[in-house]
Amino acid sequence: MTSEGINRQPQGIPVGGQFAPTQHSEAPIRLFDRTDGSFLNPAPSATAEHCIEFWSRVEIPDEIIDQVVDAYAKFRSEEIDRDMEQTMSQWTARWQEQNPVPKGKHLEDYEQRFRTQHEQYRQSVEPAAVAKRPERLGQYDTRQLIRAAKMLVHRPNSQRFPGEGDKVLAEKIELFDEELTVLEIDKKYSLYDIRYSMEKVFRSENDALLAALESQREELSGIREQLIHSRNDMSNY
Repeated sequence: MTSEGINRQPQGIPVGGQFAPTQHSEAPIRLFDRTDGSFLNPAPSATAEHCIEFWSRVEIPDEIIDQVVDAYAKFRSEEIDRDMEQTMSQWTARWQEQNPVPKGKHLEDYEQRFRTQHEQYRQSVEPAAVAKRPERLGQYDTRQLIRAAKMLVHRPNSQRFPGEGDKVLAEKIELFDEELTVLEIDKKYSLYDIRYSMEKVFRSENDALLAALESQREELSGIREQLIHSRNDMSNY
């Protein structure tokens, strides 16, 4: 058997002929808080300082900005439609309960009264649904909002690095006409709902659609698991 490739001490010294200790690097390659990384391939953070610094300075591809602007406008339009549909469905149920369907010749007047009051109520509540959050992202704010959204998603794990994630949420971001914390931006814009638009550069609308569907599937799967856990917890009582 040969010992080729194994370090030996030089002959002629007291330990000549013995195997020499294997050389090791001084420290392993770091995973967290590295200085490399890019927008699409970020370096994970162990500290709030690293997370904030990284996402404050990393270059954001122009394609990502365009995707986020388009995705947000679509998300907001669909959110308004959902909110209005839910509100009007609840109003319709109450109205029908309070106004039983008449018989005979009064039915046409009944239906006309329903349509008139339905439209009046819709017009009265629509402004509140629209005002829930901005319909579009500001021209000068989009880059800052994307940075805030990425800080939120990539903040240090609260269990492994206690307190660091909270520091990120409290970080203030300068916008065109106001200054908001990362948490306040999340509540105002709900950019987490369109995070798929920030994860890659899509070359076609189909890619973006598939990514959006996958994101929704993950959310529904998470909700399902929470419901299962809640049901199991209740069954233990």
